[in-house]
Amino acid sequence: MLRVHFHSNNLLKALFKYKRVVIYSLILMLVGAGHYFFMQIPFELFRSVRWSVISMLCCLCLGGSFLLIARRNGSRARALFAFVMFMVGLTNLLSLIKGLTTGYAGVVEYKFLSLPMLVYGSVYAYIFLLYPIEAFRPGWLTLKRAILLSLSTVVIPGIYLLLVKLQQEPMPAIDNRAALSREFWNINVWVPLLILAYPVFGLTIMLRYRKNYMKWCENNYASLENIDIKWLEDYIFSNFVITLSCYVVVLSDNVRSVLMHNIIFLVFFLYGFYRVLFQKSPYPEGYFKESMNEMDAEIREAMHIGETCPGEDGRMEMIPVEETDTNSRYLFADKLPEYKNKLEQWMQTEKPYLRKDFKLTDAMEILPLNRSYLSRLFNEGYGETFYQFVMRYRIAESKHLLLSRPDLNIACIADLSGFSSPPVFSRAFLQETNYTPMQWREQNIRN
Repeated sequence: MLRVHFHSNNLLKALFKYKRVVIYSLILMLVGAGHYFFMQIPFELFRSVRWSVISMLCCLCLGGSFLLIARRNGSRARALFAFVMFMVGLTNLLSLIKGLTTGYAGVVEYKFLSLPMLVYGSVYAYIFLLYPIEAFRPGWLTLKRAILLSLSTVVIPGIYLLLVKLQQEPMPAIDNRAALSREFWNINVWVPLLILAYPVFGLTIMLRYRKNYMKWCENNYASLENIDIKWLEDYIFSNFVITLSCYVVVLSDNVRSVLMHNIIFLVFFLYGFYRVLFQKSPYPEGYFKESMNEMDAEIREAMHIGETCPGEDGRMEMIPVEETDTNSRYLFADKLPEYKNKLEQWMQTEKPYLRKDFKLTDAMEILPLNRSYLSRLFNEGYGETFYQFVMRYRIAESKHLLLSRPDLNIACIADLSGFSSPPVFSRAFLQETNYTPMQWREQNIRN
């Protein structure tokens, strides 16, 4: 019995540890089964169910987008998610109108590997890409970069249409999988397939930025409580599911495959709307207006740490930026011990780490450095991120309180040490010492 209990506990721990992998796997199986099931239902049932689904999707997305805009609180990421919802709601509204007027509820006709459907899908892949880029790299997405990201959605279909116009012989008809296999090595077939690759390109960009996101957060924040990385992971996975479902629709000659695709959108936006609406933004208003341009940041830093020389009137003047910019990294390295000394004195006397909203840019109060150089100060001067640096001071403060104030409970110690909540404090303490705060207190008081 004990052995069975032990194995069951290990199984539960493993399931809890990899619960997201398990959930994602179950969702993929459910999506596959859903596509198979709905492609077998009678056509009349398909039309009535799909009409209901796109009606709900239209109401959810249009209503949700207006509510998100009303409560965006200056968050560009929330505004971009609202834009995604609005576009999906608008296209579903157009589908409903077309269904009422022509009897076919769809912006484009769902045919095997049809160009309008491919372009329609790639445009939506681009729109879905905007939100995670802004969430992962706030302030990076400018109008110019947004246009550059959209080029492939225009250029590749343009190349295809040009080939069609220049082709002397009629283009081969690719309307089923047998024709695709037969004409697979035809260059004219490869151009539409390149359009299919754009959603994969979007997923690659999301995964790339997600990889560096936590590191960036640790370099800028003393608390990661409001950094909702799990929702962004869910968003990426949802885009992966939508991409797979899109491939099923595009490469299927069964129009009923689109029903499961619509249901996926409905479930995704129900979940996404809830997460974005109630998500707390970890970034103070206007945080990214300062020092977002790294080139400008380095120039400003060069001006701060540049040397002075006598001017024509005898007064001391700053050497022009152009003369110091190439040596700014060396000047920063020379001043690193001085910066570290000022920082440590500030941490010991003022104890800014006790503030729950303490962030990297607060160090600008005592150091003539911008955000880029402050991040370098911790990485190069201490070999750790800003988050790790602050956590070290908070843990040290909590240890002092655990021993000197045995009358205080864990909630009070967490609050007095700068932690946002007792659970956050307990997790950080356990990770640092391999003991819970109470266990550490009991062990050290006895000793």
